[in-house]
Amino acid sequence: MNKQQLHIWPTLSGTGFENLLTTFRPNVPQFKAEPESHRGSEFRWWSEIVACRDVVMLHKAYTGDWWVVHETDDEALLVILPLSGGRSDARIGVEDVTAGPGVAILTPASLLRRLDARCRPRLATATLVFQSAAVARVLSSMFEVAVLSKFALAPLFDLSTGPGITFRLLFETIVSGLRGDRALERSPKAMALLAEAALRLVFENVPHRYSGRLHGRLLTVAPRHVIAAMDFMHANIHLPITVIDIAAAAGTSERSLYNGFTLFRDTTPIAYLRQIRLQAVHAELSLSQNRLPIREVALKWGFCHMGRFAMQYKAAYGVKPSETARSAGSEISER
Repeated sequence: MNKQQLHIWPTLSGTGFENLLTTFRPNVPQFKAEPESHRGSEFRWWSEIVACRDVVMLHKAYTGDWWVVHETDDEALLVILPLSGGRSDARIGVEDVTAGPGVAILTPASLLRRLDARCRPRLATATLVFQSAAVARVLSSMFEVAVLSKFALAPLFDLSTGPGITFRLLFETIVSGLRGDRALERSPKAMALLAEAALRLVFENVPHRYSGRLHGRLLTVAPRHVIAAMDFMHANIHLPITVIDIAAAAGTSERSLYNGFTLFRDTTPIAYLRQIRLQAVHAELSLSQNRLPIREVALKWGFCHMGRFAMQYKAAYGVKPSETARSAGSEISER
């Protein structure tokens, strides 16, 4: 990519929702949008857009609630980060999610059904759209699967702890590099490396259907039936699956499945399933946006016996589920 391939739209702003529609509809003819409130002159908006080969950056602000629907089959990855003053609600496939400042929404463009801006009283957001070609390159090199919508990527990424902090630094570096003096315009190689690093960080740390393929030497030495079993467990983590179900899905016997996990994962199939379920519960309870009681979160991820679940959770994380929920500011009821 050279300097001329950076596409910069002028910074735009206006008053009135119809003004926003009139401004953007010529370039995005298929979208549908409506205001929830602040009709007419009360609605104010501001927008800055920069696009390059691998990433599109959208920096926007609004003073009124509104929603947008834009159906596409594009396999780009959208990372939507509310910055201040409200939250973003999204429907991804059939799932509804909410993110406030510090939590990013992750979704393939093809699965985003609706996006709502909720302003109190002004919402600022930054969105990075990782172009489908860049996403496919990274997925192919990591998983030999290039279609993002097949991954069942977890839709929320907490950017306040662990790998999320590193991702936020990459996110902010890309945004700042495309704004202001546009330093990344002069360094296309740096832009490509930053985009790849951000994508790899997401796919290595946000749960998805193929997460099991990232464990150490599995990519090169684990037999196919072990990888197939792990993929099946990640895809059906919330269902009451048994070792018989897992072995059947992997096309092997229960004994071979057990031996494969013992040799290549140093665990058993059931222990591995319990581990990834505990990880899913821990991730959800750690979100400040979670309002579900602990019992409902545990049931959602396949735990039916609450006493046993609590013991297993404390053994894995050193704290009770209620302590994780309390530290995140979410609902702590265990009933």
